[in-house]
Amino acid sequence: MALPLTGYRVLEMAHLIAGPACGMYLADMGADVIKVENPGSGDASRTAYARHLNGESAVFVTVNRNKRSVGLDLAHPDGRRVFHRLVEGADVVIEAYRGGVAERLGIDYDSLAAQNPRLVYCSLSAFGPSGPWREKPGLDMLVQAMGGLMAVTGEPDGTPILTGAPVVDTIGALLAGQGIVTALLHRERTGHGQRVDVCLLDGLMLAHAARLSIFLATGEEPGRHGSAHPYLSPFQAFAARDGWIYVAAWLDRLWAPFCAAIERPDLAKDERFTTNESRVRHRAALNAILTPIFTHATVKEWMARLEAREVLCAPVNRYADLKSDPQVAATGMLVPDTHPRAGRFTNLGTPVRFGRTPGTIRTPAPQLGEHTDAVLSEAGLADEIARLRAARVVA
Repeated sequence: MALPLTGYRVLEMAHLIAGPACGMYLADMGADVIKVENPGSGDASRTAYARHLNGESAVFVTVNRNKRSVGLDLAHPDGRRVFHRLVEGADVVIEAYRGGVAERLGIDYDSLAAQNPRLVYCSLSAFGPSGPWREKPGLDMLVQAMGGLMAVTGEPDGTPILTGAPVVDTIGALLAGQGIVTALLHRERTGHGQRVDVCLLDGLMLAHAARLSIFLATGEEPGRHGSAHPYLSPFQAFAARDGWIYVAAWLDRLWAPFCAAIERPDLAKDERFTTNESRVRHRAALNAILTPIFTHATVKEWMARLEAREVLCAPVNRYADLKSDPQVAATGMLVPDTHPRAGRFTNLGTPVRFGRTPGTIRTPAPQLGEHTDAVLSEAGLADEIARLRAARVVA
């Protein structure tokens, strides 16, 4: 059975994580994703990160599987002409340039829609298409900083902290994929393409909903609380004898079972802690009691005690723990893969599953320009390839 996006062609002009992760999802679902790269350097993730797999970038081979690569110099007039030719047969364009670059190159939505009115054109940027930061280059951590995430991440008396993974890039990738598929659905119904704008800052604002909504209603900054929840207690990580365990006794009905699990039933009747509101108000006193208690048993022992009383909890896994965690294994997100140059490695699966047409990893991440000849030939430009290559327009 054909994959959900079989028959759709996507031109991806993006590097590092956000844009390529969006293209990866579309490619996993069957789209023909053509990665348009600068002939000299290609996607920055080919070289920006340490290359751990026989000289290949582990990041690049993960988020660029199932794609074809065309080396094309868009700064050259012939390169832009070739690109416009490719757009004639494309359904989607993903571009992740900073504001103004696509317009200066003549590959913005208005220019391309004039030749292909059915085109879905997704602009994925850090700060959006308007405002004083429109033309600033942006990275995940810069958006974390100016978008308020660092202000609520870290220990109460510590400095602002960068999250341990580029979550803002990932949110942007997922929103862009959702926007593209939604626009394609609209096109199927109306015949009209359109521009889709997604920026990392907007995605982060949405991610703030559970905290920002309260601030907007009260004007009270949540501040930094380490692993703890600003409005619920106990709802944080505690150090056990051999690691860390995250505990969420966040409902008042769970307070007495929690106290029984830690063998302190007296705390269930302590008026300082009988309601969540009072526990939050006396958080420091409660933590002073709970912290030494959790050091008396292992994570596994605490998991058994708490789960027996239906108190939510989870081990705080390190990356090294993920490969042996039975629940992680059950998700199928860590899959064995083989790359012609990188060799055998562990890849990430497709996080959205379909019962009839699941996404798959079918081809390895391409070499720079590996599919230039094939893609240009498909566009009717076979007779020009030698001349374009001699002029270094394609690679």
